[in-house]
Amino acid sequence: MAAMVIKTLCIGCGVCSQMCPKQAITVRVKTAHVDETLCDECEECVFACPNGAITV
Repeated sequence: MAAMVIKTLCIGCGVCSQMCPKQAITVRVKTAHVDETLCDECEECVFACPNGAITV
């Protein structure tokens, strides 16, 4: 299962997309979005998110 964004917690800061080694996360309309076909569940985004808005 790919990473999932909890939209109510996401502030669209982009830290997760900068940390993703697979470039699977983009920020659109102030919310992060995960491309499930690219995500390899490395959890870098989970640790990088300052609001705890991403889970795997």
